[in-house]
Amino acid sequence: MNTPPGPASFSIRDFLTFGREYGINYRFPGVADPDALASDLIVANGIIDETALPSGFRFTHSDLTVFHSYESVSLGHAPLLIVIVLEGQVRLSIGAVQRGLQSGMAASLQLRPEYALEAHQPAGQRLKTVVLAFDPAEPVPAKLEQGSLRALLRGVHDPVALWEVPPFLLVALERSLCATLPTLQKTLVLEGLAMQLTGFGLPEQVQPPGRRSRTSSQQHQRLEAVRQLLEFAPAEEYSLDDLARTAAMSPSSLREKFRMTYGLSVFEYLRNCRLTLARNYLEQGYSVQQAAHRSGYRHATNFATAFRRQFGLSPKDIR
Repeated sequence: MNTPPGPASFSIRDFLTFGREYGINYRFPGVADPDALASDLIVANGIIDETALPSGFRFTHSDLTVFHSYESVSLGHAPLLIVIVLEGQVRLSIGAVQRGLQSGMAASLQLRPEYALEAHQPAGQRLKTVVLAFDPAEPVPAKLEQGSLRALLRGVHDPVALWEVPPFLLVALERSLCATLPTLQKTLVLEGLAMQLTGFGLPEQVQPPGRRSRTSSQQHQRLEAVRQLLEFAPAEEYSLDDLARTAAMSPSSLREKFRMTYGLSVFEYLRNCRLTLARNYLEQGYSVQQAAHRSGYRHATNFATAFRRQFGLSPKDIR
C-alpha cells in the first residue's frame, strides 16, 4: 500500500541535505550563513513526496506552509521539466528570462547544467506544487524514448513556456498524489497523468517538420545553441562572426538558416530578447536608464525608440 507521508517541519539543514542529494543549491534571503546556528531555522511545514516511475518520469509533490522565503538553483539535466503550481506563487528564471507562476499555471522547459534554473518561493503562503521531470538516465518505452522528446522540443522558441493546466488535470493531480492506493495501481495512474501533462505541456511553438526540411538535426541543434545564447544572455555584445563560430557555420549560412528556422534574423531576435528583458526590469521598478543598460543598450534614447516600436508604449509608461 502506498501511503502519502505526514506533515513535517523542514529546517535550513533539511533543505541543504535535500539539495546535496539532488544537485540543488538553496539560498535563504536574510540568512548570512545557513550552515551556522541558523541551520535549525524552520523554513516550512508540510509534505515533500517523490515518486519515480518506470517510464523515466519522476513526480515531486510538495504542500508547504512557507515561513521563510527561499530560493533554489537547479543545475541538473532533463529534456523536459514541467513545474505546476496548484496553490501559491513561484517566480522562475533561467539566465535573463523570468516567469511568474500563479495557481493553476505551469511552466515547461528543458533543464541544462549550463543554464541554471532559479526558483524563488516567497514567505507567508501555502505553496502546493508538482514538478514532473523526465530523466533520460531511466529506461523509457519505445514510444517515448529520449530522442523523441528532444526532437519535439528542439523547435521551442520560449525557454520557459507558460500554460494553464486544464481543470480536470488539476483535480486528478490533487486526488492521485494524495490518494492511498496499492503501489502498482498508483504507478499506473501517475504514468497516465505524466503522459497527459506531457501532451498538454509541450509548447505550441514547436516548428512543423516541413519548415525544417532544409535544416539537418545537427544543424538545428547548433542553431538552437545560438538562439538560447541570445535568449539567456541578451545584454552581451554579439557579432555575426562570433555567433557563426558558435554554430559552426559561415556567417551567411547562419543568417539564412536562422531566419528560415525562427522567422526572424539573428539580430531581430536579439532585439526582441533585449526589449522583453528591459520590460521586465521596468515592471520591477528599475529606471529607464537602468533598464536600458541592463538589457544591453548603451544609449537610453535608442532604447526608448526601439521599445516604443515594439510595444506601442514608452518605457516611462510601463514604469
